[in-house]
Amino acid sequence: MEKLERFKRITRERGLRVTPQRVAVYKEILSRKDHPSAEEIYEALKDKVEGISLTTVYRTLSNLEEVGLVVRIPTLKDKVHYDARVEPHSHFICLKCGRIYDVEVSPEVSFENLKKEGFEVSNSAFICYGICKNCKVKNEEV
Repeated sequence: MEKLERFKRITRERGLRVTPQRVAVYKEILSRKDHPSAEEIYEALKDKVEGISLTTVYRTLSNLEEVGLVVRIPTLKDKVHYDARVEPHSHFICLKCGRIYDVEVSPEVSFENLKKEGFEVSNSAFICYGICKNCKVKNEEV
């Protein structure tokens, strides 16, 4: 409930209306741990939320990303997924099933060295690609 209230406050502060569609998209992404795409969010909501369209979902996700309430996770398959967990963390993407896992791995990057080079770091992402344990087990069974 705390995150939903924060969403409403930030949305209003940025001059956006708190519409039922925006609330539904944010609640949906908050409720999921599978890092859904815009299409997956739309499929989950299309029969539940009046007036929702895929365009509305895309626009809402873009707005949520701009205000820092979601992060986008690029994949190798040209499909973007979203995560409501915005604090720094890493991801593992399975190359077989496409599932995205939250992992607690930090790259050995020295932000101090980047500062010395004149860069200002505002965010970072670390993504590992490979085969998840479920797909590995399935592959070994064949």
